Amino acid sequence: MALLLTLSLGSCGYHLVGHGNGTGGAIPADVKAISLVGNADAALLSQLRQHLQSDRYTIIDAKDIDDLTTHAMLHINISPLRFTPSTYDASGIATQYRMIYTGSLMLVKEGKTIWQSGAISSQGDVYVAGGPTSIEASRERLLQDLHKQWLSDAVGRIRSGF
Repeated sequence: MALLLTLSLGSCGYHLVGHGNGTGGAIPADVKAISLVGNADAALLSQLRQHLQSDRYTIIDAKDIDDLTTHAMLHINISPLRFTPSTYDASGIATQYRMIYTGSLMLVKEGKTIWQSGAISSQGDVYVAGGPTSIEASRERLLQDLHKQWLSDAVGRIRSGF
């Protein structure tokens, strides 16, 4: 029964979003160079560049484009960090804050969007205990963890094409 359902969906043109073929994910096989652009900070761009290194394509600056037919631009859009109270004590004072790091990716080739990641989000909680120095240190550690998690999720989406 499952086989019949799969065959009928495939024959009518139904397919999952993304490439998911395991070879290049979101990046088409004819792409030989990729540029990273967007509002991400230099550290995130550098880490993303390291994770996306491939024998199939090179990562170049946008100003170094020489062939538009084999070039794609990966747009990185990072939303402002959200840091909002999520738990309160009996007197109404916040005792826990939720930090949410969100962004999205879009791959553009020859002026056309060929893939979008949708929202990629990582979140965690900071517990308010101790003084301001302790809270700020916890916040910085959590931000680093969320940054790593977001980067891992983003690279996973690019590689899978979903």
